[in-house]
Amino acid sequence: MSIRIGLDLGSSAVRAVQLRTGGRGAPTLERLGQVPLAPGVVRDGEIVEPDQVVAALRRLWQSFGFRSRNVRLGLANQQVIVRQMDLPYLPEADLRRSLALQVGDQLPIAVDQSILDLYLLANIENEQGQRTSRVLVVAAPRAMVQQVVQVVRQARLAPVGIDLDAFAVLRSLADPQVLPTGDAELLIDAGAAVTNLLVHQGGRPRFVRIVVAGGGAITETLVNALGVTAEEAETAKATVGMPFDQVTGPVDDRSRLIADRAEQFVDEIRASMDYYAVSGEAVPLERALLTGGATLMPNLRERLEDLLGIPVQHGRPLQRVRVGRVGLPPEEVARAEPFLAVALGLALGGRR
Repeated sequence: MSIRIGLDLGSSAVRAVQLRTGGRGAPTLERLGQVPLAPGVVRDGEIVEPDQVVAALRRLWQSFGFRSRNVRLGLANQQVIVRQMDLPYLPEADLRRSLALQVGDQLPIAVDQSILDLYLLANIENEQGQRTSRVLVVAAPRAMVQQVVQVVRQARLAPVGIDLDAFAVLRSLADPQVLPTGDAELLIDAGAAVTNLLVHQGGRPRFVRIVVAGGGAITETLVNALGVTAEEAETAKATVGMPFDQVTGPVDDRSRLIADRAEQFVDEIRASMDYYAVSGEAVPLERALLTGGATLMPNLRERLEDLLGIPVQHGRPLQRVRVGRVGLPPEEVARAEPFLAVALGLALGGRR
């Protein structure tokens, strides 16, 4: 038996889940918790106020009884680059060692100041017998990664792994048994400020996009335009939602503002999927799964379904685990589920 903890440093809260693994069957969820962050402490996925994040992490461990300080971290912000590339074939270990030399002139950042990783998609051989390795290359500025690690260590936690948030969402949501072989599925994890988009085929990623947009922009718009509190704005999002009546449309200032800002968010997702559709060897999408706090807004699912032209459903990350005695009532665990995809996916596995 072993304990694995995934830590999600979100823009609106820090969240963690603890899994017990190693026995028969699915891992067991033993602990979960979150501590909210004030607006601006983490902006667009990047830490702006390190001391406040450290304090929130310390409260998280003090309040929810996590049994280890070893944590697996995720990354998702506009500084992280994910690109699909075809590189000359090498065994995977050699490919990793030579990655900086192979991709240095294909990335818009200095590789000597970055941390690079790859996800091997396939080894391909053409008719002439030439072999290439198709990979997803992930590049993140070293200084940004070091800051995240330093903040976590200042909270007296020990980072033992780091991964892309989108890959964590893949682990927590994707079920290769659900879709027939060859079909592709879109995963949408929409948080307060960052939305992770990932297309996978049979559990293997084909396309990743990090969109700096989320539900927090709608809250901010309501606060600034109407003079309401953040809590009142969140309530409006959860009750008014995105108007879906194409005849009457928005009926008051709140619904008009929500509609305008939410439509911009939906357009960001649609533009990313348009880009995917015209990229080389794009596999048609069969359905999409939604998770993240922003996706709870009424009518957002229906609007995405209408624009994308595929079935859109809410994802269920807790279906991948057994829920043990987490110390919370079942209804609270159910309410927390949409917010847990990243932390849960990090705990389920991850790169070192």
